[in-house]
Amino acid sequence: MKLMFPYTRLKALWNEAVQQWPVSVRTMNGQSLPGFWLVGGQGIYLKHNGARPKGSATVAYANECDPLKDPFENWLVVKRAIFGDSDGMEFVEAVMIGTAVDGGCDIEVMFDHDTMTVTVVEKGKASLRWQSLRTRHAQERYD
Repeated sequence: MKLMFPYTRLKALWNEAVQQWPVSVRTMNGQSLPGFWLVGGQGIYLKHNGARPKGSATVAYANECDPLKDPFENWLVVKRAIFGDSDGMEFVEAVMIGTAVDGGCDIEVMFDHDTMTVTVVEKGKASLRWQSLRTRHAQERYD
Protein backbone atom coordinates (compact mmCIF):
# COMPACT_ATOMS: atom_id res chain seq x y z
CA MET A 1 0.00 0.00 0.00
CA LYS A 2 1.22 3.51 -0.87
CA LEU A 3 0.58 6.87 0.81
CA MET A 4 1.43 10.37 -0.44
CA PHE A 5 2.24 13.36 1.75
CA PRO A 6 2.15 16.64 -0.19
CA TYR A 7 4.86 19.28 0.06
CA THR A 8 2.53 21.97 1.46
CA ARG A 9 1.66 19.81 4.48
CA LEU A 10 5.27 18.72 4.96
CA LYS A 11 6.54 22.31 4.90
CA ALA A 12 4.26 23.39 7.76
CA LEU A 13 5.25 20.31 9.76
CA TRP A 14 8.98 20.86 9.08
CA ASN A 15 8.81 24.52 10.12
CA GLU A 16 7.27 23.61 13.46
CA ALA A 17 9.71 20.72 14.00
CA VAL A 18 12.85 22.83 13.58
CA GLN A 19 11.48 25.29 16.17
CA GLN A 20 10.63 22.55 18.68
CA TRP A 21 13.64 20.18 18.40
CA PRO A 22 16.01 22.61 20.21
CA VAL A 23 13.56 22.69 23.13
CA SER A 24 13.50 18.89 23.44
CA VAL A 25 13.23 15.66 21.48
CA ARG A 26 10.67 13.09 22.64
CA THR A 27 11.99 9.55 22.51
CA MET A 28 10.20 6.42 21.38
CA ASN A 29 11.60 2.97 22.07
CA GLY A 30 15.12 4.30 22.46
CA GLN A 31 15.03 6.49 19.32
CA SER A 32 16.15 9.90 20.56
CA LEU A 33 17.22 11.61 17.32
CA PRO A 34 15.16 14.44 15.84
CA GLY A 35 12.71 12.96 13.37
CA PHE A 36 9.11 12.17 12.63
CA TRP A 37 6.59 9.55 13.61
CA LEU A 38 4.25 8.15 11.03
CA VAL A 39 1.13 7.49 13.08
CA GLY A 40 -1.80 5.24 12.33
CA GLY A 41 -4.66 6.34 14.53
CA GLN A 42 -7.41 8.76 13.60
CA GLY A 43 -6.23 8.60 9.97
CA ILE A 44 -2.55 8.30 9.07
CA TYR A 45 -0.31 11.29 9.59
CA LEU A 46 3.24 12.47 10.23
CA LYS A 47 4.13 14.39 13.37
CA HIS A 48 7.50 15.58 14.65
CA ASN A 49 9.10 14.32 17.84
CA GLY A 50 10.10 17.76 19.09
CA ALA A 51 8.63 19.38 22.17
CA ARG A 52 4.90 19.75 21.90
CA PRO A 53 4.08 23.39 21.08
CA LYS A 54 1.42 25.32 22.96
CA GLY A 55 -1.95 24.82 21.33
CA SER A 56 -2.48 22.16 18.72
CA ALA A 57 0.51 20.46 17.11
CA THR A 58 0.92 20.44 13.33
CA VAL A 59 0.36 17.11 11.63
CA ALA A 60 0.59 16.17 7.93
CA TYR A 61 -2.12 13.74 6.87
CA ALA A 62 -1.62 11.32 4.01
CA ASN A 63 -3.76 12.14 0.98
CA GLU A 64 -5.28 8.66 1.13
CA CYS A 65 -6.09 8.63 4.84
CA ASP A 66 -7.21 12.09 5.94
CA PRO A 67 -10.17 12.09 8.35
CA LEU A 68 -10.65 15.82 7.75
CA LYS A 69 -11.43 15.19 4.07
CA ASP A 70 -12.34 11.52 3.62
CA PRO A 71 -15.42 9.71 4.91
CA PHE A 72 -14.80 7.52 7.96
CA GLU A 73 -15.37 4.28 6.02
CA ASN A 74 -12.75 5.24 3.40
CA TRP A 75 -9.86 6.31 5.62
CA LEU A 76 -10.49 3.50 8.12
CA VAL A 77 -10.00 0.86 5.40
CA VAL A 78 -6.61 2.38 4.48
CA LYS A 79 -5.51 2.71 8.12
CA ARG A 80 -6.43 -0.91 8.88
CA ALA A 81 -4.65 -2.18 5.76
CA ILE A 82 -1.41 -0.64 7.04
CA PHE A 83 -1.66 -0.78 10.85
CA GLY A 84 -4.37 -3.34 11.48
CA ASP A 85 -7.10 -2.79 14.07
CA SER A 86 -4.81 -1.12 16.61
CA ASP A 87 -2.97 2.19 16.40
CA GLY A 88 0.76 2.23 15.66
CA MET A 89 3.82 4.34 14.90
CA GLU A 90 6.86 4.08 12.65
CA PHE A 91 9.93 6.36 12.80
CA VAL A 92 10.97 8.46 9.77
CA GLU A 93 14.38 10.13 9.77
CA ALA A 94 14.44 13.94 9.66
CA VAL A 95 16.66 14.00 6.57
CA MET A 96 13.84 12.55 4.45
CA ILE A 97 11.34 15.28 5.32
CA GLY A 98 14.02 17.99 5.24
CA THR A 99 15.18 16.92 1.78
CA ALA A 100 11.60 16.94 0.48
CA VAL A 101 10.90 20.39 1.91
CA ASP A 102 14.20 21.82 0.60
CA GLY A 103 13.37 20.53 -2.88
CA GLY A 104 9.67 21.46 -2.85
CA CYS A 105 8.84 17.74 -3.16
CA ASP A 106 6.24 15.30 -1.92
CA ILE A 107 6.92 12.15 0.12
CA GLU A 108 5.67 8.71 -0.85
CA VAL A 109 5.55 5.97 1.79
CA MET A 110 5.19 2.38 0.64
CA PHE A 111 4.35 -0.40 3.08
CA ASP A 112 5.10 -4.07 2.70
CA HIS A 113 4.52 -6.64 5.41
CA ASP A 114 7.94 -6.15 7.05
CA THR A 115 9.31 -2.95 5.49
CA MET A 116 8.47 0.69 5.05
CA THR A 117 10.05 2.67 2.20
CA VAL A 118 10.04 6.46 2.26
CA THR A 119 10.74 8.17 -1.06
CA VAL A 120 11.23 11.83 -1.94
CA VAL A 121 9.28 12.35 -5.16
CA GLU A 122 10.62 15.12 -7.36
CA LYS A 123 8.65 15.88 -10.53
CA GLY A 124 7.09 12.42 -10.47
CA LYS A 125 10.41 10.58 -10.02
CA ALA A 126 12.16 9.15 -6.96
CA SER A 127 15.16 11.25 -5.98
CA LEU A 128 15.98 9.75 -2.56
CA ARG A 129 14.81 6.53 -0.94
CA TRP A 130 15.09 5.23 2.65
CA GLN A 131 13.91 1.81 3.74
CA SER A 132 13.51 0.41 7.25
CA LEU A 133 12.08 -2.64 8.91
CA ARG A 134 8.62 -2.02 10.27
CA THR A 135 8.54 -1.80 14.03
CA ARG A 136 4.77 -1.57 14.55
CA HIS A 137 5.21 0.12 17.92
CA ALA A 138 2.01 0.83 19.77
CA GLN A 139 1.15 4.49 19.63
CA GLU A 140 2.20 6.35 22.74
CA ARG A 141 0.03 9.24 23.89
CA TYR A 142 1.68 12.64 24.40
CA ASP A 143 -1.45 14.76 24.56
